[in-house]
Amino acid sequence: MLLWKKLHWSCTIGNRRTNDPQGVRRRIVDTAYDTFVRQGYIATGMLEIREKASVSGGAMAHHFPAKCQLGLAVIRDRVTQAVRQTWIEPLDVSLDAPAAIDLIFGNIISELTYKGSVSGCPLNNMAMEISHHDPEMRAALSEIFAAWHDALSAKFQADVAAGRTVGMNPNSLATLVIALYSGAMAIAKTRQDVGALIDCRTELAALLASKYRMQ
Repeated sequence: MLLWKKLHWSCTIGNRRTNDPQGVRRRIVDTAYDTFVRQGYIATGMLEIREKASVSGGAMAHHFPAKCQLGLAVIRDRVTQAVRQTWIEPLDVSLDAPAAIDLIFGNIISELTYKGSVSGCPLNNMAMEISHHDPEMRAALSEIFAAWHDALSAKFQADVAAGRTVGMNPNSLATLVIALYSGAMAIAKTRQDVGALIDCRTELAALLASKYRMQ
C-alpha cells in the first residue's frame, strides 16, 4: 500500500501537459497511511506528510485543508482496505472459520517476521489514538470494526448452519477473536516480537477445535 510535485501534479510529454490530481491525492493518502501506522496520527504533522509525498502546499491544501480530513481519507481508503484484505477476504474464501483464522494469523506472523519489525494493526493504532478526539473519525473506525465483526460472525454462523459446530454463539465468538488479535498485536508492537501472536494463534486453534465437530 505504499506509493511514493504541486496542485494538479503535472508532467510534460513533448509539448503536451498532463494533470493527475487523483494521483496526487493517492500519494498524499498513501504517505499519510504509512506515516500514521509507523509513528502515530497525533505525532505526524501535515508538513511532514507533504514533504514525504513531494507535493506543494497548494496541492495539500486543495485536497486536504485540515488534518482531520486526511485522517478520514486514510481510514476510509486505506485502513478499510487493509482490514478487508487481511481478514474479510480470507474469511470469504476459506472452508470454515478455524481454517481462515489460522491462515490469517499465519500470514501476519510470516509477514512481520520477514519485515523484522511490528508497527501494529492500523485499525487498532488509530482507534486507540483518536477515538476520544474526533467523533467523525471515531464513527468511521467503528464502521470498520463492525464490518470485521460481521464477517467473522457470518462465517461462524455459516459453520453452524453447515453442521460443523454446535453450542456456540457466533457474535460473541467473533468479538473474542477480534479482542484476542488486537491485544496480541499490541503486545507484539510493544515487544517488537511476534511471540504473542504465535501464542494467540495456538490457543485460538485449540479453542475452536473444541467447538467444531471432527471432519
